[in-house]
Amino acid sequence: MNLKKVNKIFFNSLLICLIYVGFVNAQIREYRIHNRGMLHETVFNTGEIGRAWMTGEAGNKTSVPLFEWPSRSATVVDGIEYSGQHNLIGAGVYIAANLDGLPGKDKRIFAFCGGIGASEPEVTFGRWVFPLNIDREENFPVLEDGTLNPNYKTDEAEEVITASWATSVGITVKRISRAWSYPDYDDMIIYEYEFEYTGDTDGNPATIEQTSTLKDVMICFNYGFGPSMYGYQRHYQVWKYDGGIYRGDQRGFWDADYWLSFNMDIQTNLITDLAGKPEPNKTLFRQFASTGENGGGIASPQAPGYAMLFYDLNHLAIVDPLDPARNETEAVSILRTLNGEYYEIDSQSRFKQPWSNKVSTGNTNSVKMMNQFFNPDNRYSGVYAANSTTWPEVPRNDPEWYGRGAYPYRQSADAGQKNFVTGPYTLRKGDKLKFALAEVCGYGAEPGKRIEGGNTTKQWNETPSWNKKIVIGNEVMTEHYLDDYGYPDYVNSNVRNVTQVAHKAFTAYLGKEPEIPQWPEKNPDKGIYKIPVPVPSPAIKVANTAIGNVEIEWGRAVENFSHPRLTGQLTKFKVYRAKAGMGPWKMIGEVNLGNVTSQNIYQFVDSDLDFKIGESRYYAVTSVDINGNESGKTNITKFVKNIGSVETLGKVYVVPNPFIQKSGFQGTGDVTDKIGFYGLPEKCTIRVFSYSGQLIETIEHDTPLYSTEWFQMTRNGQEIASGVYFYVVTTPNGEQTNGKFIVIK
Repeated sequence: MNLKKVNKIFFNSLLICLIYVGFVNAQIREYRIHNRGMLHETVFNTGEIGRAWMTGEAGNKTSVPLFEWPSRSATVVDGIEYSGQHNLIGAGVYIAANLDGLPGKDKRIFAFCGGIGASEPEVTFGRWVFPLNIDREENFPVLEDGTLNPNYKTDEAEEVITASWATSVGITVKRISRAWSYPDYDDMIIYEYEFEYTGDTDGNPATIEQTSTLKDVMICFNYGFGPSMYGYQRHYQVWKYDGGIYRGDQRGFWDADYWLSFNMDIQTNLITDLAGKPEPNKTLFRQFASTGENGGGIASPQAPGYAMLFYDLNHLAIVDPLDPARNETEAVSILRTLNGEYYEIDSQSRFKQPWSNKVSTGNTNSVKMMNQFFNPDNRYSGVYAANSTTWPEVPRNDPEWYGRGAYPYRQSADAGQKNFVTGPYTLRKGDKLKFALAEVCGYGAEPGKRIEGGNTTKQWNETPSWNKKIVIGNEVMTEHYLDDYGYPDYVNSNVRNVTQVAHKAFTAYLGKEPEIPQWPEKNPDKGIYKIPVPVPSPAIKVANTAIGNVEIEWGRAVENFSHPRLTGQLTKFKVYRAKAGMGPWKMIGEVNLGNVTSQNIYQFVDSDLDFKIGESRYYAVTSVDINGNESGKTNITKFVKNIGSVETLGKVYVVPNPFIQKSGFQGTGDVTDKIGFYGLPEKCTIRVFSYSGQLIETIEHDTPLYSTEWFQMTRNGQEIASGVYFYVVTTPNGEQTNGKFIVIK
């Protein structure tokens, strides 16, 4: 064998090995987290959104966001830890098709890309789904070091996650999801999908297993909603479908103006005065409602949902109603007629979309889903038609809707599962389909809007308002909740309810104000994203000072931020502080444009003595323009208050002074008898004397970060009594200072 042939064999073998290694490395189920705006979400490279579909006991807690709105909502109430305000039991996309020449239900092939299972999820990885990649890109205008991002794209979202996966059907899916922090656009995540018939059925790009034309292709977007985990746990101690969410408490709604499916919690234990799951403890209800802690007095006010922004009409199968034998779908059997016209098809002899718009319970096991919902032999939810008994009383008697999949309002009770199905399509190798949808969440829906759903016996109903009466036990807590308490501050703009958020989602996608009603099929197949942009928030640094204050600093880079759609010129900054990451946020100060230190930086000093040493707080700084537009809180920083040591001994402070029993220095734990000395150099000695001059205790301090804690015990192990005490602080190099403090017991 000659050397050239040996090298060729070696090279080919090496290439095969590299391809195989790349293939194996690609087969990893991974996730990334959208955490830019108020809506946080987990997305996988297997198609799953939130998590694998789960309705059982394991659904009672989570370590990743599950359609979390508001964000950073984990909390502790009455000593019980809660994962927070999560609104999703799982989501994903389904694909079904027949290979050319193999028609019929028994020969359907499927790919369930997430959203499949029941009490426990079914494994999709390696069965139906083969991950290829996932990548998260930051496009925020300000970098972590405080400088402007030179690669910032003005017509792109601030956070972009791209994932792709192959499927057992031979269709490769690419999904791009986008999120923003701007207060008018921070309650949504927009997803753009591309389905390409590549013939890859196992995720190995080196081989193509399938080239036959795909017939009767159906695409189904499936979401499972349950608003909200925290509210259900406060009332029922569980957040699972059976025995938790499945109680008749939530209702599904369909707003055809925005092609919007969403859920709301309308009662608790059949009591409508407890809609939205008000905090069940009366004392805590008053506290949370008046302060906004834990999101306010209503624990499940969310209306989580998704709006279809675009669906593809390309490659839809052609149906000839005059010659059923020519029907490409071959399985379609229900062509309804009215006055000799076929309303199930459009002017180009295609089925009008959606194929179906179904809701159901939380059970999405694969056998059930294969037999229902997205097969071409049955439009399970029926269609709108002029003679339909389910067609609207007055609001929308529009022939444009005739032949489209109807919303099954009779199933809207406990309708945690939302299916939006399009097709049937005919795909040849290389063909692509595109879709776009927006996850949206708001503080309820537009009050009083007449839309479908919410009632199993009546098609058209008005959406409820959270400005409602709340009765806990026999006590009327409020007649009008919003009038008395207002919105929590995580509702951070005039875009409040899910209807308004859906409107903004169309605005973002179209790059302009949408015309209502919307027709997604008439929209572009990809987003425009030319939306107004405020001055971004700066990157901040938070530090302790030597005298017990907290110092927040930021640079001047955002002064130079420019944008073709800037909402206004920067005029000032607002500084906020909160006890919890979700708020409520208290504005503790403002800093005007140009009011910088001698070091040419912005600085704000928080000297609030109610913020005790050892406690933690969250800080954020926003930018405000001349028109009052405010950036999002993108620089939220959790900070533990400590005391920095001083280089030269000066005045030493005692906290608290006077010490009153049970008001002591709060370091860690629940100990309330601590007294703290601060303003200390790294090494020093503290001597405490009684009023008569007797040495009570000697404390050796040797740390650069924190004051020394003293538990009011003498050298002999006795608790000190009420009185006036003196202290003397000395350093190894002979510096000295002194003072006094008072103890009252």
